[in-house]
Amino acid sequence: MQKKKLAILSAVSVALLTLGAAGINAQTPPPGGSISVTGTITATVTAIDTKDRWVTLKRADGSLVDIQVSPEAKNFPQIRVGDQVTAQHSETVDITLIPAGQAAPNVSGGSSLVTAPAGSKPLAVEVDTAVITGTVTAIDYDLRLVAVLGPLGNTRTLQVGPAARRFNEVKVGDNIQITLKSSTMIEVTAPAK
Repeated sequence: MQKKKLAILSAVSVALLTLGAAGINAQTPPPGGSISVTGTITATVTAIDTKDRWVTLKRADGSLVDIQVSPEAKNFPQIRVGDQVTAQHSETVDITLIPAGQAAPNVSGGSSLVTAPAGSKPLAVEVDTAVITGTVTAIDYDLRLVAVLGPLGNTRTLQVGPAARRFNEVKVGDNIQITLKSSTMIEVTAPAK
């Protein structure tokens, strides 16, 4: 949890640099935005050790990697040599500035896992979400620094880049809400005929 919290707080600094923190008024919707990164890897099954649940995968660059498949993968017996394995991972950071008094520092989150029905080729999709709200405790407009008090009482000072618009409207007491969404999908498919 501590590593995930540090990753999220680091994402805040990236989001502030990219999105620009801004104050909220009646005429303007709350500022916010999103940063997303997605990566996909595809490999071909070249060998299977059914007794010890090992699969050898050949990557696009020709390199081989051995992976031991956990007992939780209920459709392991459906994997065949020649099958394609696709793994995709996405991370999204959403950031919103909330006026003072509308949200207290907090941490919440959840996780869900969906798998293919028994007897099908293996498929798993896991989605994790964490929401952290912190309070702006200090601002140095000249040096473009903002200190944020997290829900566990820790303070992080973040550098706000020159691309951040309306930084001068951020006030001590405003809250920053960060939502981190992470999804991983692993799918095994038969080779195209």
